Amino acid sequence: MSQVQMKAPIEAPEIDVQIFKEAMADFPAAVTIITTWDDEGRPVGATLSAVSSLSASPPMMLACFDRKSKTLECLTQGKPFLIHVLGEGQQDLAMLFAGKCADKFEGIEWKRGELGLPTICDAACALACEVAEVLPGGDHLIVTGHIRHIDHNNQQTPLLYHRRKMFAVPAGAPV
Repeated sequence: MSQVQMKAPIEAPEIDVQIFKEAMADFPAAVTIITTWDDEGRPVGATLSAVSSLSASPPMMLACFDRKSKTLECLTQGKPFLIHVLGEGQQDLAMLFAGKCADKFEGIEWKRGELGLPTICDAACALACEVAEVLPGGDHLIVTGHIRHIDHNNQQTPLLYHRRKMFAVPAGAPV
């Protein structure tokens, strides 16, 4: 196996941040909530759109967190976390977990699931992971995780985020 060599960043013209954000809004993404436990044993979570598969062998995922995320603070190497792909009708949950309220789990339906993780009910998919690495990525940090368990609900239509709006996968699209 060869070593990846890090090179100095390429000098590039300055990109207008607003144009960058508008272009990124054209990338459809699954609406996800990441959950875990804080150091006091309370459930914590955050809504993310920058979540992706990373590797099939071994099975791995990646999730990109704003460096100021309270949920990110809880994700150290080896710590379990759960990636929920939200389903149709769960837009309010996505907005709740995107906010800054202290107890995002108050008044919502959840349980202890795989790896003992706080699990939001009725998600389209839930991937239980353990943190492999936390890597820098500009104004975000990239959390990679080894997948330990998958719950896939074929009856729930996944929720997408596209052009700053959430909606279910269109009828007729392969699910």
